[in-house]
Amino acid sequence: MERVMLTMPENLLAEVDRAARRCKQKRSEFVRVALQEYLEQLRQAEFEALLAEGYREMAGAATQLIEESLPLQAEAARGSWANNE
Repeated sequence: MERVMLTMPENLLAEVDRAARRCKQKRSEFVRVALQEYLEQLRQAEFEALLAEGYREMAGAATQLIEESLPLQAEAARGSWANNE
């Protein structure tokens, strides 16, 4: 592992230290875990945004297919009704 020096406001450092003590972790372990969890949240949010974009694109493509098929369906329906008469 590499060492990293961080600068943060005193009140944030005090809060980190209190949380680390509650979790029975050393400060560095607490910060490491917190950063890993935050990065995972970012990855998850990016993945969900990609999924949402994909669903929007699929919905647009489906709408286009439906709109293109409506005249054909109407024509087919007219033809089948005409054949039944």
